[in-house]
Amino acid sequence: MAGVESDASRRARETEPVTVELERKALFAARAAARAKGLSLSEWLSRVAWEQAVTEAAETSAGQCRLHPDEPPGWEDAALDRIFGQDAA
Repeated sequence: MAGVESDASRRARETEPVTVELERKALFAARAAARAKGLSLSEWLSRVAWEQAVTEAAETSAGQCRLHPDEPPGWEDAALDRIFGQDAA
């Protein structure tokens, strides 16, 4: 099939090799978590890094979207509920 990209070539285009140093206990826990999800360590680390980056960006954005410092009580919780679609408890 001409024009159909293989999974391997798509992954190669969408990924970049990196070298990271992890604490041994973090690496052990990450390997166990990846195995439990049926993912490679690389796939699991990539997924977790993406989720954490999105969460931190949303939190930063919520903080920067404040109109003034004397917001009504509960404003921050309501804003996080809107961003994350759940209770911010």
